[in-house]
Order: sequence, then C-alpha cells, then structure tokens
Amino acid sequence: MEVAIVGAGGKMGSWFANYFSQRAQVSAYDVKKFKMPEGIRVAGSISACVKNADFVLVCVPVNATPKIIKECAKSTKAGTVIAEISSVKQKTFRALLKVRKDLRPLCIHPMFGPGANEKKQAKILLVPVRSEQAELKIANEMFESARITVLPDAKTHDKSIAIVLGLTYFANLVFGKVASANNLSLLKEISGTTFGLQSLLAESILTDEPDLIVALIKENPFARKYIKEYLKVASATEKLVSARSSKGLKADLRKNKSRLQKHQDLQQSYRRLYEIVENLK
Repeated sequence: MEVAIVGAGGKMGSWFANYFSQRAQVSAYDVKKFKMPEGIRVAGSISACVKNADFVLVCVPVNATPKIIKECAKSTKAGTVIAEISSVKQKTFRALLKVRKDLRPLCIHPMFGPGANEKKQAKILLVPVRSEQAELKIANEMFESARITVLPDAKTHDKSIAIVLGLTYFANLVFGKVASANNLSLLKEISGTTFGLQSLLAESILTDEPDLIVALIKENPFARKYIKEYLKVASATEKLVSARSSKGLKADLRKNKSRLQKHQDLQQSYRRLYEIVENLK
C-alpha cells in the first residue's frame, strides 16, 4: 500500500507520516520546506505525491482543506481513498461529496494532538459521506488500534466540537491571559492540584498551530454562539459574586452541581483528577 500525506510539514501531517511509515510506503508533500525521516519520499507537487497512492490524507489548515481535496482528486487513481482530518467539517464534507464517484471519501477527525503516543488507543470521529459501513471499515483498517466514534452528519460534528474544543480553547486562552499577566512563577510555586492542571492545559493549548486555534474559535459557526453564552453566564455569575448576600451564589452552585450530577458522578471525577496527578508525577 502507498499512503500520501498532503500537508506533511505540519504537526499532525508529520505525526501521520511517521505513523504510516511503519505500515506502508509513504510519500509526503507540503508547500513549505520540511524534513521527513529516511524512507519517506518527499514529493515536489501534490500531483506527484498522490498519483500512485491508495490512501491520501489531507492535513492542511481548515480553510484550505476543500481546495486541496479538489486538487488531490484530479491526480488520484480510481479506488483511492481521499481522507481529511479538519476540525470543522461542513465545508470539507461538501468537498468530499463532490469528488469523483470512483474515489472513496473519508471524513475523520482525530481527537488527539501531535504529542499523542500511537501505541495507546486513540479516539477518531467519523462523519459518513457516502456509506457508513464502507467508510467505517476503511477507518478501522487504516487505524487499527483507534476507537472510532460515528457522528450522523457534519452539522452534529461542528456543533459538538464547538463546545468540546472551541469553548474549551476560548476559556483556557482567557485563563492564560489573566494568569500570565500576574506573577505566574509565584502562582505555580504556591499552587495546588487545580491550578497546576488548569495552567498546564492553558499552556499546552498554545503549542497548537495558530491556524487550528483560529479555526476552532472563528471558523466553526457554532463556536461563536457558545462563546457568547459562556460570557453571558460568566457575567451573571460575576453579579452573584458581587452581591452583598451569598445566598444567590450558593443556590446557583447547588443548581449547577445537581445538573452536572445527572450526567456524571462528581466523586468519580474527583478520584480521576488525582489519578491523573499521580500519573503526571
């Protein structure tokens, strides 16, 4: 099998190039200069990269993905799988729908970053384009150790990711700005578990490519809705904090706790928190 990675110079593209190099022949392409380990062929154009490939993986910024899918489809042979890993799906999904009928589209979203250990089970989201059964089979074959979760459509994906990633990134960017504007070294020295993990998360988010962060917050149309909702709730909570009496804040905390407990055992979450801390040590 030959695998082509378009966008191999990026962090995720590089991760997938290394992943597949242990399983197949790999050709790689990127518009910018990049280096690949020995054994991976670096192509000089998209056409040269994908023309003999059985599996093409597009790992470029979200706003460029539809164009690159179209470009790859021009040069691929019949039967080739054209896959993409963008974090915002509606436009890329439509681009996959339009590829030639003799090609096999695959719309996936790896729910891990380039620092992931490939030996551990990873989660990958799949949005069926033409045939859920056929595309799920391809995903399981190409990522044999992954846990594949199927979502019904691109809208469901984007709406869910708007909270799972978009809102999470936004909240941590704000937290990071506030924390770094103060004596962060002192804060870390005196902090306990909660601040330590929160600051670790905020800092690690900023290692992602700026294009990814922008896409999650700005290019996902549902993200803006949830960010506005977040700010509205934050403002209402601030008013409770500023109120002379603590009754309103306590009642709000009890209500929020009750709502969360319907979905998750909070004591179990607390135990998992300390398990993570122990593993980090």
